[in-house]
Amino acid sequence: MRHYYKLFPIILYLACIGCSKPTVPIEVRYAEVQRLALRSADAQIFTPDRYEVYITAYSDAKDRFIKENARFPWLRDYAAVSEEFRMVLGEGNAILATVKRIKSEKARDFEQRISSLRKEIDSLKNSTSMINEGRLLRKSLSKADVLLTEANSLYEKYDYDAADVKLKSVNTYALESMEIAHSILSRYIDSEQIKRWRTLVEETISESKSKGIVAIIVSKIDQNLIVYKRGKIFETYNIGLGRNGLKDKLYAGDGATPEGRYYIVKKNAGSQFYKALLFDYPNKEDRIRFDQAKKKGLIPAGTGIGSLLEIHGGGSDGMTKGCISLENKDMDRLFEIVTERTPVTIVGAINENHEILSSIRDI
Repeated sequence: MRHYYKLFPIILYLACIGCSKPTVPIEVRYAEVQRLALRSADAQIFTPDRYEVYITAYSDAKDRFIKENARFPWLRDYAAVSEEFRMVLGEGNAILATVKRIKSEKARDFEQRISSLRKEIDSLKNSTSMINEGRLLRKSLSKADVLLTEANSLYEKYDYDAADVKLKSVNTYALESMEIAHSILSRYIDSEQIKRWRTLVEETISESKSKGIVAIIVSKIDQNLIVYKRGKIFETYNIGLGRNGLKDKLYAGDGATPEGRYYIVKKNAGSQFYKALLFDYPNKEDRIRFDQAKKKGLIPAGTGIGSLLEIHGGGSDGMTKGCISLENKDMDRLFEIVTERTPVTIVGAINENHEILSSIRDI
């Protein structure tokens, strides 16, 4: 019997040689790959709570595997380890699907926001590009444009939090730009104001027709000067206005172009601006407005009403101090066909459906 005990280690050794040791479960390698994939997909950002639970479960399974792996090779049993890692893999796949869905929803939201803001900015740019008063507007739009480009770049890198911060700033500048645009053009989308301007235009055309004379109509929003002859359109020229040309002139130095009915009082062939037609600003209505504004404290101390406003040459793209400028070749032609006492009516707009005004209403 004692000989059998001596043979037992030999028999055990031979039995072990004849058996293969259990292999590491494939789930262990899959789980490691999955953990890296979740990290890469920013699961810790999009599903932080579930990701934390997942990492805890993964760590527990990994600890169980390490303990089991420390046992004598032929005594290892990976069944429980495999089951635990399968549960980890199941939860990891669910988290990846959730992250994908969240990213897809965020992507649609950001695409819509970026697209909407881009349309607003481009619309404002296009509709106000020719407005001299738009310096602050264009500055605000430029800031919005730069921030929108940065937001789009962050969005493409899936940095949604940073992109969201940028888009909020874009929205702030876009709203600021719209407020500036409305402050400049609010009169131009007022139907009652449009009616008053139309009345002035119709009275001037009627005078041209009844007296058989030449008359001038200036539409500031259209930036054109229309010559009527015997009540019919005769010629049309492009014009330039002052830095605040779309505003109605109130006092000297405000850079605004006056609105109302005037008459040419002097033709100057030797003007510093090539040729010039002086009109009778300020008229009676202008003086009444000035006095009323002065009583309300709207006129800077020591400031007068202004005078010597002209239609002159020098180029339609030039910046005036309240006058109306034309290309020299157009000034030559206009100078020939007008006379002293030629009616000049200046209005903000004639047609309320102007492209710029329609854009502002839409915004």
